[in-house]
Formats: sequence, C-alpha cells, structure tokens
Amino acid sequence: MFEITLEHGATLGTMLSVAAAAVLLAGVFYWRAFGALRPGQWQTLFVLRVLAILIVVLLLFRPVVSYYRELEEKRAVVFLLDTSASMGIADGTSEVSRFEQARQQVAEWWAELRDDFDPHLVAFAERARPLEDVSQLAALAADGRATSLSRALVAAVKVTDPEGKPIPRKRIEAVILVSDGIHNSARDPRELAGRMGTVVYTVGVGASLRSDVSYRDIQLVGMECPERLMLNNMARITASVEAVALDGRVVQVLLKEDGQTIGEQELTLDGVEGGQQVTFEFRPTATGRHTYEVEVPAVAEEKIEENNARQAVALVVEPGIRVLYIEGTLRAEFGALADRFLAKDPDLEFCALVQTRPNHFLRRTNIEGLEMVAIPTDAETINTFDVFIIGDLDSSYLRPEVQRLIVQRIRAGAGLIMLGGYHSLGPGGYGGTPIGDILPVLLGDRQVGQVTDSFLPQLTPEGVRHPVFANIAPFFPTSAGGPEREGLPPLEGATRVEGAKPAASVLATCPLEGDMPVMAVQPVGRGRTAVFCGDTTRNWQQGPRAMGQESPFLQFWGQFVRWAAGRGTAVEAEAGVVASTDKGYYEPDEPIRISAVVRDERGEGTAGAAVVAQVRGPSGRSASVQLTAVPGPAGHYGGTFEPDSPGTYQILVEAKVDSKTVRSEEVAVEVGRPNLEFEKLDLDEERLAELAELAGGRYFHITTASRLIDELDRTQRKRRQYHQRPLFSPPWFWALFVGLLTTEWILRRRFQLR
Repeated sequence: MFEITLEHGATLGTMLSVAAAAVLLAGVFYWRAFGALRPGQWQTLFVLRVLAILIVVLLLFRPVVSYYRELEEKRAVVFLLDTSASMGIADGTSEVSRFEQARQQVAEWWAELRDDFDPHLVAFAERARPLEDVSQLAALAADGRATSLSRALVAAVKVTDPEGKPIPRKRIEAVILVSDGIHNSARDPRELAGRMGTVVYTVGVGASLRSDVSYRDIQLVGMECPERLMLNNMARITASVEAVALDGRVVQVLLKEDGQTIGEQELTLDGVEGGQQVTFEFRPTATGRHTYEVEVPAVAEEKIEENNARQAVALVVEPGIRVLYIEGTLRAEFGALADRFLAKDPDLEFCALVQTRPNHFLRRTNIEGLEMVAIPTDAETINTFDVFIIGDLDSSYLRPEVQRLIVQRIRAGAGLIMLGGYHSLGPGGYGGTPIGDILPVLLGDRQVGQVTDSFLPQLTPEGVRHPVFANIAPFFPTSAGGPEREGLPPLEGATRVEGAKPAASVLATCPLEGDMPVMAVQPVGRGRTAVFCGDTTRNWQQGPRAMGQESPFLQFWGQFVRWAAGRGTAVEAEAGVVASTDKGYYEPDEPIRISAVVRDERGEGTAGAAVVAQVRGPSGRSASVQLTAVPGPAGHYGGTFEPDSPGTYQILVEAKVDSKTVRSEEVAVEVGRPNLEFEKLDLDEERLAELAELAGGRYFHITTASRLIDELDRTQRKRRQYHQRPLFSPPWFWALFVGLLTTEWILRRRFQLR
C-alpha cells in the first residue's frame, strides 16, 4: 500500500489538472502552428514539449510516494561471561575450571540460538569488553584482578549492531549473566538490575568449597585496618582467620609493613564456622603510604594458597593540629594572631575566642560545625584540641576545675602557650593555680608589673638551635652581637616574670631586665608548656610588610604552634603545594578523593590558585582533574577521580599561584588489592538469584541451565518500516529539462522552423 503526497501541500488532483491543461494547450498550439509538417515531425516536437512540461510540473509540486515494508527482525540475546581470576579455580575433584565450564556452555548456546536470535558476547572482570564474535572465546582467560557485576550489566544494554548503533532495549530478548557471583567492586549491581529495562537470567558456576570433604584451607576472610594512621600513635589492625578441616592446627599469623614483619602471633585453629580474630598493636614510625599485610604461611594440605594473605594500604600522617586561642581583651595582638596567622595557616584548625565583656566571647573559627561560643568546661571538648594559647585572660575566668582539665590534656600530649599581658601570667593571678604550676617560669604575684620599654628578644644559645627559631634566628640578636638581618621592629614591652624554673629551657631574654626570660619552655608529662612574655608580635608582621621586607611573623608562630603540638616541622615562607588522598587503598569503582594544600610566596594558604591534578593510571594514560577550593582552613582544595581499572595510580598536583607554577611530590594510591579475587571463592548463589529476580528473570546453576534457552521466545518479530521516495530529483530534472528544450530547438532548425 502506498500513497502520493505533494511536498508543498497542494492536492494530487491540482497537480494533475495543471499538467493536463498544459499538455492540452501545447497540443493545440503544435497542431495549429505546425500542421504543414509531416505527422511524425510535429508529433516528435510535441512529445519533447510535453516531457518538458511534465518535468516543470514535478519540480513545482514535488510529489513524494510513501509506503510501508514489513521486515522480520531477530531479537538480541546478550551473554555476559565472567573472566575474573576466581573463575579459574576448579571445584571439588573436578579438573575443569569454572571458566572452562562457562566458556563451553556459552559456545553451545551461541550455536543453538544464532539462527533465531542476534547473539552478542561481553567478557567482563574489573571492566567489561564487548567481543565481535564467538570465535574470540578461545583467546579469553580467567585472569581479571577484580569483578564488577555492575559494569557487566551496564555493558549489556550498550551493545551495538554491525553499524555501531546501540541496540534499543526493547529489542533485547534477554541478558544471560554467567558468573560465580563474586562481586568485589564498590558499585552495587542491585541498583542497576532493578532498572535494566530488560530481562536478566543468571547462571551460577562453581560450588561451596566447604561441601568438598577433601578440601583443606586457611583463609584471611577479613582485615580491619584504618585508612589513616597517626604517626607514633598506637595503631590497631585486626584480621579474621577462617580454616576448613584443620581443627587444632597451630599456625603463625604475621603482620607485615611494606614486606617487613613487624608482629607475630600464634593461633590454634578451631572447627567453628566463622573467622577467628587476631589483633596486632603497633606504632607507625614513618609518614607516607604503607602496605600492611596479614599472612598465615600455607600448610601442605592446602589447595589454594592465594587466600592466605590479605593486604590493606594506609596513610600514616601526622595528626592534625587543633588550636584553641583564648583572649581576655579585644587587643590588636588578637587580630594579628587570629586573622594573619591562624586563618592563613592551611595546616591548622582553630577556634579563637575573645572576651568582649565578662564571660561573653566573640568567636572566629575555621572548624566546620563547631558551635562552641565560650570557654569549654568539659573534658570531651577540651581533649579535641592539641594546642592552647592563653592571652590577656585573668585566671578568675578559668575555674580551677577547667584548669585541671587543661593540665590533664597537656600531660597527655598537648601544648600550652601563655602570652604576656596586663591580665596574664603573674598580673593575671596565675601564681599557685593548676596552670601556673606547669608553666616554665616563676610568675610572681599580681603586682609583678610590666616592662614598658621597647626591645628585641635576645636569643640564648639554646634558642638559636630550637625548632621555634628554625630559619629565623638571624632576625634576632644574641649574646655575640646584633641581628644578622636588620629591619625587625622591637616588641613594645613585656610582662615581668621572676625567673625560670629548674626544668625550663630559656630561649630568649630581655636585655633591659638583666636577662629576664622572655621566652621559656619545658616538658610536662607527654606534653609541653611555653611562656612568651611579649604581646606585640603584630609589629613583626606589619612593619616589614609595609616596607616590602621579609617578615618572620608566620614562621615564628607556625613553628611555635607546631612545637607546642609535638611537631618539629619548620615552616617555609615560600609558595608550594602538598597533595594527598583521603586514603591509600580504594575498592574497584570507588572514586579517589584528591586534596591539596596551596601556599603563596609568603607561606600563607591561598584560595585564589588554579589547581589541577594529573592522574596517571596503570595503563600509562593520564587524566586531568580540576581541584576547587573547599570550606575550612585557607588554601585547601579538593576533587575526585574515578579509576577505570585496578592497579597503582600516580597523582601529581600543579598549582598556579599568581604567575608562579608549583608542583607537589607524587602521591601513589592502590585500586584493588592483590589476590582480591581469592578472598571469597564460594559460589554466591544468593547474589545471583537476587539480581535475576530484580531484573524479572530467573537463576539457574550451570548444571541445570540447559533448559534456560527453552524459556526464550524464538518468534521473530515483524516490524513495519516506513519509506519515502521523492518522485523528483531537482539537479537531474533540470538537466533533463534543458536537454529536452535543446533537442526541440535543434529539430526545429532542421525542419526549417523558427
């Protein structure tokens, strides 16, 4: 059945009427004008003119013929074949691996279905790869490092026809997933199965190894290792060991760090189903990415040794530094420390409280979600801080029980810095208080007074060598003479103290007061305390900066706080970037979270940099990830990268700060553990049955799956295909029109007509 329509909307009758009228007029004209010619001559001229008229009519009305054709269409069947390493084992006494069974079954089904269906094949492990033909089955091997059932399901609905066009889901009769059901990637395949839009049948290959009476095995079935470990802090790694048919056997369980054994325990295996817990405690001694492995040496009877060890990658980092800064009065030094130091140092989280009226405080902080608006009075909150800075705050605002909580935190490893002021140290009544008792100087009473003349602190020999003055000692005078680097403004005075305690180290003195300690430190339990009698270090930042000179302000306070927190890291006043990730090991399909800390040429954290991470994968290909500023301390950036396969990924971060480009050291992370495929080896029929149910299909074991293809509808669908064919072709028709007129003109000349 067909119909003819006109492209410009006129009716077919109109076109035929116009054509008939034109032909009739041409006929009358030729009969009257050329009646003297022989009939054959004028009829030839008439036919040429009629053909020219018809071409013009077709070009004007542009008719199109439309019709339908019925096509028989084969529906697609998509086979998903698991090629992960766990498919390479043979169950029980069978010598045939799971993969060989699956490959043979898929080949048989392909041969049986290809006459009635359009079969497609996708091989998958950590990634999914469509194959062009069943002949490629022979080249496959069970060697995948991980299994992602999610990627397999996604690939099933993306298969293409021979022309490379995606096959619509409504044309897919079924997806047949052949696997042992082991899934060890991050994305949950159940989320996809329920919205596939096509039926999925699952075919299980393998068995529960426990059902084999000859099976003997020791397996690491679990390992709890924190993703981040704190340097020199107690760390705990717990492993779960499960044995099959080895009751009473005594084995050694080893803990290794980067291949070196750092712990060993003896374990007597039981016959109870479920893992036995083994816990190791140790202190990491080096920062960076470390691989921790728990291993049980194989026994002679074991058939599979790859599951006797389990690994985890952890990042050993220095603990983050949290600072609580309390000021009793709204003085200029508070603004300098809070705004020009604490808020600029990207390594610090801080809460700065300044008293605006008795027991009412104004807060500045970069800690997300912190709701503290007054001096904390509970141990839980106090213990979250690593460094306490107490400014011009009278002791009456720190109740004795609160002071004792702070002292307990100091003894446990935190640091305390007390600054000079009219209401601190001796004048603030700290003599004889819990805090005063742990300070490194003799405070005196409230009438001890102030030094009101300006001076530069004079470093002692111990002060020159101390970490607080690393790289900045030349700015200060010593007993040997004046400063090597001129230009540092003096302090505008200091709070008097009566001297240093026996356990104290004096780092700087006031030459105006007979070498009175201006800065002294001492250990207290596992922590440390310091007194700095000055309160105008803001001059060190403002004066040199205004003159375009280098200032030690940020380095002094950065190194002072790091020393108080138990870190000896020197602060460099230069642009730089430090890259990190939130952990060292990621599950397959899990995004890698990349972080960077960027400093400008003054050593301050900056939010105005252009930051890009270059990620090089195990294949050697590189990808760029744009990092953006994140809430929190200044200079922090973040972004995510999605790895496409297991292996080691190298990350290098570049930051453009003003006109300078700086690069970080490379950071390496691992996606997927070695032997990940052997951590679980039993056929997971429950998972496969659930996936099939969610997708409207059924689950079969491979031994009974021959009847699966009987459930497929072999009826080939008929599809009506709509076609349109234009009854005109403008370029050719115009050429023909010109040819007809030219021929007519030549004949008329030959017939001696005008």
